[in-house]
Amino acid sequence: MTTAHKSRVLDMTQGDPFRLVLQFSMPLFCSNLLQQFYNLTDTALAGHLLGAAALAQIGATAALYGLIMNFAFGMNNGLALTVSRYFGAGDEKGMRRAVGWMVTLSVGTSLVLTATSLLGRGALLTLLQVPAETWDGAAAYLTVILLGIPLTMLYNMEAALLRAVGNSITPLLFLLFSTVLNIALDVAFMGPLGLGVRGAAIATVLAQGISALLGVWYILRSYPELRFRLAQLKETTRHAVTHMFWAGLSMGLMSAIYNLGSVALQSSINALGSAYIAAQTAARRLAELYFIPGGALGIAVATFSSQNLGAGKRSRIWQSVKAALVIYFVWWVFIMAFTFLCGEAAVRGVTGSNDEIIIANALLYLKISVPIIPPMAVLVILRNMLQGIQHTIEPLLASALELIGKVIFAVWLVPVWGYRAVCFCEPTTWVICFVFILFAAWRCRGDLRDAYFFARTPLASRTFSGIILVTSVRTGGPARQSRRLINIGC
Repeated sequence: MTTAHKSRVLDMTQGDPFRLVLQFSMPLFCSNLLQQFYNLTDTALAGHLLGAAALAQIGATAALYGLIMNFAFGMNNGLALTVSRYFGAGDEKGMRRAVGWMVTLSVGTSLVLTATSLLGRGALLTLLQVPAETWDGAAAYLTVILLGIPLTMLYNMEAALLRAVGNSITPLLFLLFSTVLNIALDVAFMGPLGLGVRGAAIATVLAQGISALLGVWYILRSYPELRFRLAQLKETTRHAVTHMFWAGLSMGLMSAIYNLGSVALQSSINALGSAYIAAQTAARRLAELYFIPGGALGIAVATFSSQNLGAGKRSRIWQSVKAALVIYFVWWVFIMAFTFLCGEAAVRGVTGSNDEIIIANALLYLKISVPIIPPMAVLVILRNMLQGIQHTIEPLLASALELIGKVIFAVWLVPVWGYRAVCFCEPTTWVICFVFILFAAWRCRGDLRDAYFFARTPLASRTFSGIILVTSVRTGGPARQSRRLINIGC
């Protein structure tokens, strides 16, 4: 394949899995770090420039915004797995068709999501139990964010597409640009222009929109193998499109279901009052920094798994899982020390508040959550590995368990135990889902063996509906072998 930036294309089907996972995930880690740094900066600017009331207004809808972002992120990563498998198989024609349908499905989904969300935004705010004193600001912030969903989807689609061919560096550069632009616009809109929390939302949407347009220009110029013609879409079978859409939707739902639980939990937090909203918002912003390696390593493992599945090198997949877990453990040791030594100073810096109730409750959230991160790390990495080898049901069920757990806490436990139940909600669901995903991975262990090797068939003989693998099975003497064809899906 011809690419203008071969140095940024990472073939994960050969070489040391630990090095490859680390090499691929580091730009993703930096990308997520930048994203969370922006979120922290956005929160801190709102707290310092507009006060605790603005912090509560943004925080009241934070879970809903997270739901939208994570769905977009998850769905595009799921759609990109098909592109990644064709890349691993060396099938350029299949890649072009997959890219075409990835764009079509992503754009179509974003438009439907925008329309339905805008129509139901009043009901969403009511469902979230947004306090009367924060309603107007929360509604203004949410409306702008919903209008920007297509740009959010486009931005995430481009990043996912580049990562599918092993380029995790360029998405980092675009995110760096977006973050710097976002912060600059935040300062201008919430400061001199006096647009309040609406200005924070406008800054986010504008920054993502400009980055998305630059991403389109970059891909069209630098990756000719990712360009497609509309006529190529007709060459794809309905089954193949359905399979691809389900792969994207299941990964999007996996992320969204998790965040639906967060929305339910946010509703119960909102009912506790503005002080608890501000405390949880600050703590959550810091906690999301702690979770950064999970997202980066999860995508790295999913991409690694998908490429090696396409290449018929299944035994390498489990090696990538072990490498990812070692990396996350090192990170966890660091953040444990940071939380218990510097947590209070960090909370004060984020909130810009001297309210001891806010500070103490934010710190309580962190000190309960951080020690239980290892089960969450295993959950995230194994869930993405299963997605990469086309086991979409088990990760979805794990996310459904998380949803059920959070709803139980939100509906029954938080009203009785108050904010302390909020702090114990996620650690409890992590442990339950950890047990489930271990069992699911054990059941799928047979798919991680090299029973088959990839047959590099001519491009013309490969189809969008499946990658063809060949295995040689000995039926007699050294010269007698039979060949068996296996279809592994989209």
